[in-house]
Amino acid sequence: MQSEIIPASMDYLSRVMSLTKEELRQAGCGEKDRRLIEISVEEIFTNIASYAYGGGEGVIRIRWDIRQVGKGQKEAVICFADEGTPYNPFARKDPDLTLPIEQRPVGGLGVYMVKQFMDETDYRYEKGRNVTVIKKRFPGE
Repeated sequence: MQSEIIPASMDYLSRVMSLTKEELRQAGCGEKDRRLIEISVEEIFTNIASYAYGGGEGVIRIRWDIRQVGKGQKEAVICFADEGTPYNPFARKDPDLTLPIEQRPVGGLGVYMVKQFMDETDYRYEKGRNVTVIKKRFPGE
């Protein structure tokens, strides 16, 4: 398990992605699952960095936990915690993908993708912090 406290700034996105890629590589995560997890990490980090602190400074605590969950199965659990404005990204209504693109409201597609790509998503507000957790299982010994 690795944990980092990272400034909530898009300047640190490449660091977050590098750490994520290395954790998944060390765990033997295959390319397809790795890409889905990376897209999801990027989306969650970007949303927190862009909106949680209303343009002010803050930090994001990120914990990567990759564990064995059964024979031949691993699970990546990535937890983001911030002290920004309380916000549950998963409570928003999913976009209507049947509408023509020009009729769709802006926003929401990235979180929708996270919900589709991950096996589990969770949000809670506790002790003054937003805690967002994403989980994805993948083959691995």
